[in-house]
This record gives sequence, structure tokens and C-alpha cells, in this order.
Amino acid sequence: MRIPLTSLLCTCLAAGAFGVQFSFDTQPELGADTGMDLLGDGSIWLRTMTTPLNPECREETYKVYTHIFDLQGTAPITKGPGGEFSHHRGMFIGWNHTHVGGEEFDTWHMKRCTQNHVEWQELAPGKDSGTQVQVVEWRDDAGQPFIRELRSITASPGPDGSRIFDFQSVLVSLRGTIQLRGDLQHAGMQVRMADEVNEHQDTTNYLLPEGVVEQKDNRVEGAWWVCCSPVVGGTRYWLMHMTPPDHPVGVPVYSIRRYARFGAFFEPDLKEGEPLTLNFRILLSDRELDLARCQQLYDAYAAR
Repeated sequence: MRIPLTSLLCTCLAAGAFGVQFSFDTQPELGADTGMDLLGDGSIWLRTMTTPLNPECREETYKVYTHIFDLQGTAPITKGPGGEFSHHRGMFIGWNHTHVGGEEFDTWHMKRCTQNHVEWQELAPGKDSGTQVQVVEWRDDAGQPFIRELRSITASPGPDGSRIFDFQSVLVSLRGTIQLRGDLQHAGMQVRMADEVNEHQDTTNYLLPEGVVEQKDNRVEGAWWVCCSPVVGGTRYWLMHMTPPDHPVGVPVYSIRRYARFGAFFEPDLKEGEPLTLNFRILLSDRELDLARCQQLYDAYAAR
């Protein structure tokens, strides 16, 4: 199902007593090209920023990313441009050493390259879930694409008032074999919470699977999930980042900075003609999660 850009406000029949009705809106006050809101029962859950690249404000427009909103739908609790490490933004993906033929691009800090929204392939509202699918081109500074990405996010209500965001990135090489390389702090699929967390890092906590310990440089090995608990806007949240057991390169290495950038690091090869599918789940809760509950939530995800 593809929805024309002329009718992006998609509202269906009211949700039942136990469901959430999802819809989409183009943020008319900011301009149709700025981004897309995914709403649950009329309240913003996610905002994906798709502003076209502008050389006069390149830093603000060189990357596609998705904000997570607070549970009232009033403001993002994730970070945008500026602040500490401007390139950290919401839910995002990249590798700081992306080897394309004899060239290297930094698709994390966006050096010599950009990520560009091309089109919405699908906007699927519905009761109990809403899915957005966008085409993103990773381009060199001459504007020539070297990776074409199909990025999908499905939002759905989770247990105990939580929210689930299933993030899928399908990467297609346009220039032979591409090596996606980097390090755990500058590569993979990660999340960055609001910049304010940097000012009170001591309030950020992490939960790790039983038997897993944090190592030097905030490195976590042997974990399929981590749970970050930051304070944003005076509210403490719990956010789980989960990697499924069928991840194409096996268990990732997790990065867990106290300013609340966290996520999965891995280094795959991207071969022409062989799309690489990467799946992750982000779960948001304002109710306390403990180790046992986190493991239950992960086990349910892994068993799908």
C-alpha cells in the first residue's frame, strides 16, 4: 500500500478499547519536506527528519534519522543537530570507515558523504501498529549514491504501557563489495538521547544481561540487548536496544556511553546483488524495568 504525498494525513476508524490507532502527518507547520510524524491515537510517537540536503546548512541536513517522543507526544526525548557530538541523532545507522572500492567515506560523522531521503515507499497506518518505509541513498559529495537503503520502522504498543519500535535497514551496494567498518563508539545502529543528558551523566544507568559486565571504554561483549535508563525532562525512562538472534554477523558489541548514546556495533561486508537486512528493536518505558523483566522482553522478541 502506497500513500500519495498529497494525502499523508492518514486517519482510519477509531481504535478499540484495547488498541492504538496509528496515523501519519507531515508536520505542516514546518513544511512538507521536513519530515514525517508517526502518531498513535493522535499523539506523536516518532518524527523522522527528511529535510533535503542544503549546502548552506550541511550539518543540519546531511543525515536521515528518527526522533523518539515523550509519552505525552509533546517533544522529542532524543537528540538532533548541535550539542555534544552534533552527528548523534535519534535512531541512526552508519560506519565511520566505509570502504567503497579505493575510497573511504565516514557515514557516521558524514565526512565526504551524506544520507538522503529519496521517497516514502510505504506509509501503512492501522490499529495496533503503524509502519513507515523510506528509501535512503548514501551519496558521495558529488551526489552519486554508493548504497541504497530501505529503512523501515514499525511502531506498536508494548506491555505495561511501553512502546515498541522495530527498526529494519536493508542495505544494497551500488558499487561492488563495500566494507562497513569502524569501532564500537562510531559505527552500527545506535540511539542518542537528548543532549541535556550530557549535563547530568551521573544519573544515567544501564542494565546488562546476567553474567555480562561492562569493559574498558564502555564496551559490552556477549550481550544481545542492553537497557539504558536516562533522565530527560525530569522523567526517568528505560530504553532497551535489542538485536535478534539471527543477526547476520552474530552477537554484536554494545556501546553504552553515560551521556546516553547506546547501541550495537558490528562490521559486515555488503556485496553487490546481495541485500543485507539488519533488524533491531527499541523499547521505551517510563515504568521501571529490572534485569529479569528485560530478559523476558528480549526472550519474547527473540522467539517471534
